[in-house]
Amino acid sequence: MPGKTGLATFNCSLARALNDVGDWWTLLIIRDAFLGAQRFSEFQRSLGMARNTLSDRLERLCAAGVLLRGGALARPIYSLTEKGRALAPALVALQQWGDQFASENRPPVVVTDQRGRRLPRVKLVDSDGAEVGPDDLRFRPGPGADERTRARFQAVKSVRKVLK
Repeated sequence: MPGKTGLATFNCSLARALNDVGDWWTLLIIRDAFLGAQRFSEFQRSLGMARNTLSDRLERLCAAGVLLRGGALARPIYSLTEKGRALAPALVALQQWGDQFASENRPPVVVTDQRGRRLPRVKLVDSDGAEVGPDDLRFRPGPGADERTRARFQAVKSVRKVLK
């Protein structure tokens, strides 16, 4: 979140994303927005969090473009923006990870499609549709990499050569 550790300044998309949505309350607010919560009182009742913390997180989500604040000034309505809705695959993947490793394969909530069919596990696939496992992942500097990022990758490559 802004002001904590300066993640927005890292040359890393994951760090920048965590800057906007990496706080646990923030992800639960987004989850509740997907579940249909729109008003401050609905989020507060569902989450039981302190009003000042909720107010702060809602303000930050609006500033980050994840939520849109609309309606009357005294009783605003919060809704997910396109940017917020784009978090669905990440939230479902994290929930499925929690189902397996934090809830012992006994999910408290099941995610289904519009016809009530349980969603398959979110997985990574290559351009041919073949599943890509963790050991198959490769990382390299992208077009937005700065010199520090490029140097970090070069250093890792040099260490791997020495270890072989």
